[in-house]
Amino acid sequence: MPLVPFALLGLIVMAPAWISDHRLAGMADRIQQYPLPPGTDFGLFDPQVEVSGDSGDCWYTIRFELSTNRPVQEVLNYYRKAKIEDPDGDLGDYEIVAWTPFDEPGTPTEETSATDSLIIDLDGTMDDHSWLDMRCW
Repeated sequence: MPLVPFALLGLIVMAPAWISDHRLAGMADRIQQYPLPPGTDFGLFDPQVEVSGDSGDCWYTIRFELSTNRPVQEVLNYYRKAKIEDPDGDLGDYEIVAWTPFDEPGTPTEETSATDSLIIDLDGTMDDHSWLDMRCW
């Protein structure tokens, strides 16, 4: 019984982070449900979500891998035109960048990429009650 107040305090402190995680997981699900560009499949890993911040400003990055035979700019433009709902309920209120692994470990270094792998990062801010999430400080 003497630990109950500490457990309740822990719940109060962690609840905003759990709420943010739930909202971001919903966005990651919406990304996976969004139709893929032609000639594209998801990579081997589920989307990764990172939350950080400073002085109550809360930033997130959702990173996912694609396998594609399409040019990088074409896939990037496809996702920039997509209006996927963000954690705050806004459509397309995030930035998108893409990058490719250039030098695969164990392969000879050449002037071209050794893979058709493409990494997409969606970066945005969370506005609603995110200042309560301790990761944003």
